Amino acid sequence: MQELKDESAGSERRPLVLFIYLFVTRYFETFLLLILRYRLFLGKEDKDRINERKGVSKLRRPGGRLVWFNAASVGEVLSVLQLIKLLKNKDERLNFLITSTTVNSAAIIKNVIPENCQHQFSPIDTFTATRAFIDHWHPDVAIFVESEFWPRLLLETKKQKIPLGLINARMERRSFEKWKKVNQTAKRVISLFNFVFAQDETTANRLVSLGMREEVLLGVFSIKEQAQPLSFDVEELERLRHTFLDRKIWVAASTHPGEEEILAEAQKKLYSYDKKYLLILVPRHPERGQSIVRSLAGMVKGIALRSKGHPVQEGTEIYLADTLGELGLWYNLSDIAFLGGTMVDVGGHNPYEPCRFGTAIMHGSFVHNFQKIFDLLHSKGASIIVNDADCLVKQVKFLNRDKKANEIGLKGMKLVNSFTDKSRPIIEAIHSLI
Repeated sequence: MQELKDESAGSERRPLVLFIYLFVTRYFETFLLLILRYRLFLGKEDKDRINERKGVSKLRRPGGRLVWFNAASVGEVLSVLQLIKLLKNKDERLNFLITSTTVNSAAIIKNVIPENCQHQFSPIDTFTATRAFIDHWHPDVAIFVESEFWPRLLLETKKQKIPLGLINARMERRSFEKWKKVNQTAKRVISLFNFVFAQDETTANRLVSLGMREEVLLGVFSIKEQAQPLSFDVEELERLRHTFLDRKIWVAASTHPGEEEILAEAQKKLYSYDKKYLLILVPRHPERGQSIVRSLAGMVKGIALRSKGHPVQEGTEIYLADTLGELGLWYNLSDIAFLGGTMVDVGGHNPYEPCRFGTAIMHGSFVHNFQKIFDLLHSKGASIIVNDADCLVKQVKFLNRDKKANEIGLKGMKLVNSFTDKSRPIIEAIHSLI
């Protein structure tokens, strides 16, 4: 019990909820490792790199100063690449480590990882894993991205006297309500950060109300505003353009269960109206490809899976792009995109990405993850709200007339390109702690 006593010692005793959390993640590690093995069984972990989740790495720590970015999934990982570039320009001797939790993020970053940068899976939040990870890598500064508040990892990092930053902080209403119920624990956790940049004013206000000191909150800025355009294979783009030459393409990106059926219904009506219509369906989680085919089999006849190499034929109604890291390809290929996670209560996904390709955007009403930019796009006539299949059919037909898609897409591109780069304060804050 000595380690737990040490964790509870100090000028400020741990709140009860935090004490219990630390106790469980210290003395019930075996149970948590069983959960990890179950995730591996479900395909949510990489079997060849599972030890990284236990804090054990095959890679050596690079010499010199190391900046660690801890993200969650694909969007957060990609959003820090521009910051790494700017930090590297400021000091070329810096080394970088990016950690994330999802298999998808690891697969994508493999193709875009910068020089002097390594990727690891984030350790699970147990005593042994977090301590092993910090002891091995011992970064000079740790930057957490968005909402990755893992108490033990944060506490272990701080215990090693490693400065902590939080950037692109985002706290949804439901998360805020949960943290309010354990206010003392929330206050203890967020007090660990040396500096914070919030993604929006709402998050900033919520963090302050939970006890964050205002002098720690240095600004409000979404780093996704300045992210680089998504990459794509130029040769594959040309091949697909030839394949889809006579088709009227629209894309549904990052879709979730409950949306695919609505999209398929819309595509069925569009296809019956004009056989040239083709929906490229890009699920948020590509491993759902086969289950999506089964669920849509009774609605549409022709579904081709990209992961299986199925050809797109005259009778193909839906091209299911169940592959990783190709959103840039689909946004470049089509002038029309529906953004997923907006017809179900997910909160929406990154609208900056299609805007950078001049793609016209349609979306549902659940956009709270990116409320500010969606509101701005809509106010500028750069996006269209759709709520059901009939509305989708109407708007896809509208966007296919008289270059309407190009007009709306260019409005979105112009708006996103007009944002000034506000990342300098983040770069300065990180650099000051190295």
